Amino acid sequence: MDTIGEPLRTVKTAKEFVAVICDAMQCHYAIVDKCKILHRDISDNNILVVRMKDGTVRGLLIDFDCAIDVSKEKTEVRGEMTGTFPFMSLNNLTCSTVPRTSLDDWESVLYLLCWYATIGFGTGEDRSEVRARLKNQPIARWRNGTLDTIVDAKRSNLRYLNTFYPDIVRRFDERDKNSKQLRAFALRLYKALFANKLGTRYHGTEGEEDDPFIASLLNDQPPPTSVNADSTNVIGPFALRAEKWEDISKDLLGVINDTKMEMAGW
Repeated sequence: MDTIGEPLRTVKTAKEFVAVICDAMQCHYAIVDKCKILHRDISDNNILVVRMKDGTVRGLLIDFDCAIDVSKEKTEVRGEMTGTFPFMSLNNLTCSTVPRTSLDDWESVLYLLCWYATIGFGTGEDRSEVRARLKNQPIARWRNGTLDTIVDAKRSNLRYLNTFYPDIVRRFDERDKNSKQLRAFALRLYKALFANKLGTRYHGTEGEEDDPFIASLLNDQPPPTSVNADSTNVIGPFALRAEKWEDISKDLLGVINDTKMEMAGW
């Protein structure tokens, strides 16, 4: 019997990674929207790379063992931890009583992006190279340690945009020619998840050229280090964010679609 796809770690470039993740999350969005099924375990084990005969790659979202029917349970079972540690949302890791939504899965996408962009693409099964890339990297604390230390590490790295950039994004592997676009992609996802304009729609990449961090990346300049985050936009409040999950999910889908098209040169 032929295999359907390959593990996510077999992607060879940033462009392939974004294409695969985009397909998987388009599927995720449609299943939530049309079927009211929430996956709850977005990780590198549950997204396959499908290589087509024409040389393109597609992504396949698999393993719905942790999925639930949100139409029956309103939004989600509260206080239950599901998923894979390095890629679990903070809401999930802390067993928060805030209802889980698709935004928890989208947060996992951000962590997947950061993880793979740090270790680099094309490493495949070479675990020694992965360990070498992770040595002394703050992101390694997302996998190693106790639950409490993993939560503390993520909170510390994500607390503000001007900690997220130097701690995580600035450390992305620069060997890929699209590394600059990956950095901008990570910041766009971060802003939609943690610094969204609650009350009014946050529109994907619209107007982001005015953002000092993203503008500096697109112009190939060092990002500023003195940007202060609004205290109301620091890692939550998750309860308020959960109320806007449909609008924010739509914006996140726009971000990932736009990034895929940018990398494809469309």
